Amino acid sequence: MVRVGWCNDRGEVDRLAEFFARNVTQSYISHSELQFGRAVAPDKWIAELVAKFKAEIAERVPCTPGAALRVASAYDGGELIGMAYVTFNATVPIPFVILEDIVVDQRRRSSGIGQGILDWIFAEARREGIKRAFLESGKDNHDAHHFFERNGFHQVSIVMMADLA
Repeated sequence: MVRVGWCNDRGEVDRLAEFFARNVTQSYISHSELQFGRAVAPDKWIAELVAKFKAEIAERVPCTPGAALRVASAYDGGELIGMAYVTFNATVPIPFVILEDIVVDQRRRSSGIGQGILDWIFAEARREGIKRAFLESGKDNHDAHHFFERNGFHQVSIVMMADLA
């Protein structure tokens, strides 16, 4: 049985970071990966990706009630099978969450795990009075785009980049 919840165990940080790095491809890279130092180019992750994820996750764990930055984790028994970074903003006129990242074990994709994680996050957000959800996705991550569209997401903007170096 799949269990989803907010991660409150600092002992899981390394495991989550390694899982994240192991289960993302170059198509996952979007502007956030470039802006926040996860990737050096739209098709190239940084060499120290696991260390970067560890630092990010450590900032979000434990997930205290009302925290803006959170990590959801999904387990099948003791096996980590999915995770998500979620950022809450309840202090604006229309409260929203940003689904920063959602990662499912590559071997278990298209088996309902991502759907279970997303449904759980949406239920938690609604329970906290959140009215909207936003996300971004790498331009070539087509399977993810279809998944998100099936779940009510639609394009509201286009992000563009120019290298100035």
